[in-house]
Amino acid sequence: MRGIPRVFAALVALFVVGVLAACGGPELTKTADGRTALRVGIIPTIDAAPLYLGVSEGIFAKHGLDVTVHVADSGAALIPATVKQENQIGYANVISDFQAAEQGLDIKLVHNCCGSGADPAKDVSQVLVKPDGPIRTVGDLAHANIAVNSLHNIGEVSIKMALEKRGVDVSGIRFTPMPFSDMNDALKRGDVDAIWQVEPNVQAALAAGFTPLISNFVEARPEATLGYYLTSGAFAKQNPQVVQAFSDAMDEANRFATEHPDKAREAVVTNLRFNPEIVSTANLPTYPQGLDRASAAEYATYAVKYGAIEKAPDLDGLF
Repeated sequence: MRGIPRVFAALVALFVVGVLAACGGPELTKTADGRTALRVGIIPTIDAAPLYLGVSEGIFAKHGLDVTVHVADSGAALIPATVKQENQIGYANVISDFQAAEQGLDIKLVHNCCGSGADPAKDVSQVLVKPDGPIRTVGDLAHANIAVNSLHNIGEVSIKMALEKRGVDVSGIRFTPMPFSDMNDALKRGDVDAIWQVEPNVQAALAAGFTPLISNFVEARPEATLGYYLTSGAFAKQNPQVVQAFSDAMDEANRFATEHPDKAREAVVTNLRFNPEIVSTANLPTYPQGLDRASAAEYATYAVKYGAIEKAPDLDGLF
């Protein structure tokens, strides 16, 4: 299907038959003190800070949950595992959520994970160029070759949104997929004209002397939720009290991370082995409470426009 990354389509093909045939997931277990054991999947980014703080600060325990964090390489891997209930809760960015729903996977978004604020200087996402390269202005990006970590996903969609809102014609932009870790060298060599980096990789790009041109998350839509915790429709139906307990705990964990940014940084350094010097200067995402439907609706409109999905998702079914 147009707009679905190959790895995501392959994972869907691998899991969908078993998922559709399944009549229910494994039984939940309880700890000796009566807490419900819950496996939560996340990707290794700063976005995960509140989840780790929820464990270390006893927030999940207070809400009757015994949470184990499972780290995966991508949201595309986490979604099928969550639908199959290998993880009871997973994470993916908003575009990957739409793509999963379009593929027919039964998911429910249960809580905001992370988002963008309103200040471009504090954005966790930047498009950067060489100071002596061919791209000098935002308008020059109209014909640029920009490195992103995957095609037809949140990087590409948010960059086009941000540029279009600046009056730039985005029809001539080319995108080249590569890992974030390869982007700085690719820009140095001139393989691409610009790179899309997210924290803490933005700090390494700035240290390399690259110039930021746009803060694409904030400029695409200020105060947006960019990623959500999710579960399977079957799990949500069978375990509404557990899902509500997780949501209530994440409200508290997101608030705690917002009020204690130093502890949020420490959490990802400790659990994800990030470089503490880089993390100390990195911008943090916002950690909004609740479940933000409004920004998902705007991202859905642009995801259709730019070909990441074929039609607008059923938000009533997702939320």
